[in-house]
Amino acid sequence: MKKKSKWNRMIYLAVIFALLLLLYLFLKNRNEKAEEAESSGMDVIQMDASSIVNFSFKIGDNFAEFSKDVDEWKNQEDSEFPVDQEAVETLLNDLLSFTAKRKLEAVDGLSEYGLEDPSNTIRLTDESGTETEILVGSRNQSTGDYYVSLAEAPNTVYVTASDLSSILPGSVMELAESEAYPAVSSSDIVEIQVKKEQGSYTLAYEEEEANWSVTGEDGISYSAEYQQVSSLASTLSGMVYSGLMDYNAEDLSVYGLDQPAAEIYIRYKEEIEEEEEEPETVEKNFTLYVGNQDENGNYYVRTEGSGQVHRVSSESLSSALENNSVSYWSSEIGYISMNNLKRVEVSYGGEIRTIERHSEEQEQEDGSTETEVTYTSGGTLLDEDKTEDFLNSASGISAQSKDPSLSASEAAEITITVETESETFTVSYTPYDENFYLASDKEGRPGLVNKNSVSELIEAYQAVWS
Repeated sequence: MKKKSKWNRMIYLAVIFALLLLLYLFLKNRNEKAEEAESSGMDVIQMDASSIVNFSFKIGDNFAEFSKDVDEWKNQEDSEFPVDQEAVETLLNDLLSFTAKRKLEAVDGLSEYGLEDPSNTIRLTDESGTETEILVGSRNQSTGDYYVSLAEAPNTVYVTASDLSSILPGSVMELAESEAYPAVSSSDIVEIQVKKEQGSYTLAYEEEEANWSVTGEDGISYSAEYQQVSSLASTLSGMVYSGLMDYNAEDLSVYGLDQPAAEIYIRYKEEIEEEEEEPETVEKNFTLYVGNQDENGNYYVRTEGSGQVHRVSSESLSSALENNSVSYWSSEIGYISMNNLKRVEVSYGGEIRTIERHSEEQEQEDGSTETEVTYTSGGTLLDEDKTEDFLNSASGISAQSKDPSLSASEAAEITITVETESETFTVSYTPYDENFYLASDKEGRPGLVNKNSVSELIEAYQAVWS
């Protein structure tokens, strides 16, 4: 009897276990289906985007309305409006694809859901004439979900994760086809002119010297710092419009473009490829007019010959507008091309000494030639390594800053005059304060040079004669 009772108990426990297992699987399956249904959501709008022929929505206090005319969308309020067909199609697809998490039926008190006075009303009409009106309600601050309803069933509220207000454009211009900013590579730019009330300047690439020059309002041209110019060219060539404000502005004064704050002229080269012919390089140019700034600091701009007014970020134009010609001055003091060097005259410590460079082609045993370089002073042969250390030191000095207003009351401590095959120039270094020397570069521009750099230059010079 005890054995039979033991088996009955085991069978009983097994049946209970099987029932619990079946209950667990049932509940698990039901929860998975519920989660799947919630993740996929329920469709709210039973319309296909391709069948829509008219739709409207509210922007501010006005309604924007678009109708399809032979597969082309038109702005009902403005027949000349350049509708961006792709942007409209994308908007419709986004509006029709939103789904609801839940549906609340027989709802009283629509004000609780922001639907008594909806924030927006979207009307959609398809080819058959069926109209659907979507009422956009408020956001649930606790869950982050949004409430919408349909005009045909106002007491049914849908709970959705989609913010329809963010899908809709904040301005009708977001649905306009915008001109693109001129496509130009920074390496193809050969001239930049910035005209403004004060501090206008021109940057030009000098092909013969393979370098940039900068010309200020005084009309005097100086060598320009390549990195500074390259940075500006990259910024201007990489600019993008951040928004279209008007597709055909009739009153430019609204944007400060009737009397632009600045004009930026860009000249560049472009290679034109034609079939079965060698590529041809042509020059092109465009002018960008810069107007007022909006409340966020963005600038209103337009290109010459265009009626479209765009917005660009302040960062895109800050360097061009804030800089002046001095900002682009080369930091070099007196770069020396060693291969073209003929002689150097140095005035230091009350003495003037001259270093002459001689080069001679020497034929080698294998028939090749090699250039032998020597340096002399008054017929005396100088140590080649020490002399070149001094020349390299003089050639490598750069200013930390240059400013036309800088001056010094003392006489120069060391003055170096360089004669090459193509030019003769003089640079000088005068004590300025405990940290800097005032340098006058090869083009006569004053700049501040670190005191240690000049001390090393003088030491290298003295070593030549030790």
